Amino acid sequence: MIDRRAFLRALAAGGAVSVTGGAITGCTDRPTGSDRDPNTVTMWGIWASDVDKEADVIEAFTEQNPGITVSVSQVPSSSQGDASSVITAVRGRTGPDVYFMGRFSGAEMASLGLLEPIDELIREHEGVEPEEFMANWVKFSTDELLYDGQWYGLPMDTDTRAMYYNKDLTDEAGVDPELLDPAGGPMTLEQMWEISDAFDLQDEQGTYERITWIPWDGEASLMMWAMASGVRFFDDSTCGMTLDSPEMLDVATEYASWVERLQFSRVDAFKATYEPPNAPPTQTSFFSDRQMFQISGPWGVQAQHDYRPDMRYGVTHVPVADSADDPFTWAGGFGLAMPKGSSMSEAAWKLMTFYAGYEGQRILMPQISRIPTSLEAVQDDRAWDSSIEFFVEIMEFARSRPPLPVGTKLWDAMMMMQDSLNQQSQSPDEAIKTAQAYVDPTMQQFCPVTLPDGFGEPDPHFDR
Repeated sequence: MIDRRAFLRALAAGGAVSVTGGAITGCTDRPTGSDRDPNTVTMWGIWASDVDKEADVIEAFTEQNPGITVSVSQVPSSSQGDASSVITAVRGRTGPDVYFMGRFSGAEMASLGLLEPIDELIREHEGVEPEEFMANWVKFSTDELLYDGQWYGLPMDTDTRAMYYNKDLTDEAGVDPELLDPAGGPMTLEQMWEISDAFDLQDEQGTYERITWIPWDGEASLMMWAMASGVRFFDDSTCGMTLDSPEMLDVATEYASWVERLQFSRVDAFKATYEPPNAPPTQTSFFSDRQMFQISGPWGVQAQHDYRPDMRYGVTHVPVADSADDPFTWAGGFGLAMPKGSSMSEAAWKLMTFYAGYEGQRILMPQISRIPTSLEAVQDDRAWDSSIEFFVEIMEFARSRPPLPVGTKLWDAMMMMQDSLNQQSQSPDEAIKTAQAYVDPTMQQFCPVTLPDGFGEPDPHFDR
């Protein structure tokens, strides 16, 4: 068995630890070339707060594979799509064999030559074609790791979005419980604004004392509303970005009307009062009974338990434009990849397939309040925490961000557009044109590129 205290002390100190058959040893700089031990796997692992849970996966793996040594380091990523640590490591030939990464960066990192394709490893070690093997995971999660006809990693988890609500506040406002019941489908935006008009409270100076919802708060954003409206962002036929499309203009125009309706500066002051920057996790406008609804992911269930266990809360669908619309959610997540310079060894492949497969996901997902992407794990109620069941159920409606080699620029462009609309520094028409001009010239450098077949359509393999 692993000496867990020693394992966690080593990671907390910023070092690396090796696990061989359940025993921990120190780790030196990784050898290169012919000096490398094919049965030693170096890995950049999970975020710092969950290294103890990851240790359970590594322990289970080494118990099954006593001849393999796993050396785990914790290398943080500081921002959306940040590849600086990998770029430095690849250039210096000091990268790991296996890398825990945000999947949305997959196509971009592959296009920059930072990742190794895994197709031949699948053929060699699994004895099937890559398409057949990758069909064992939820499709949108594998789409994010597919670039130019090759796969560059295995998906680990996902995290749909839904709307949390404070039951004491909805009761006080007289909101019909049937309206909040997910079984009846999502409420409409019109119904949400009706609640807002009745519940929002401002003092004589116009300062919010309580608010129904904020369409750009938590996991809500302009990009989310664009996905909810079916905006495609990219046109396969022209290999061009479409941030200046009529569909995007409609979304930006409606979003701008919300900003004007709520008055962004007053909402900003409200958030600064009840949820100031760097506040402890217990201090939020939602936890302080000042905000009725908030859009977030499955991790919010654990946050409720940890920081506001006495709150009566529920979870329902994100509001939609029309009562006839299907429910909507969006999903992201993480995966495992092999950076350039990886040993691409059988031992590294075994670790990847164990960690990102059914066995690893069954160990890790229940502990971190995330949803598995292994179809076998999704079907197994033991492979995820029952408290996030609603988030698992809505996966059939999940949409994801397009896996493009300009993923970071697309995200940045949408955030800049959102900020411009929030500050009313640009009109919706100006904002979408600015965003298009920011992203499309870079996209053209990678053409021809097409999105994965069936991207954006219901997953043909998903069935709960």
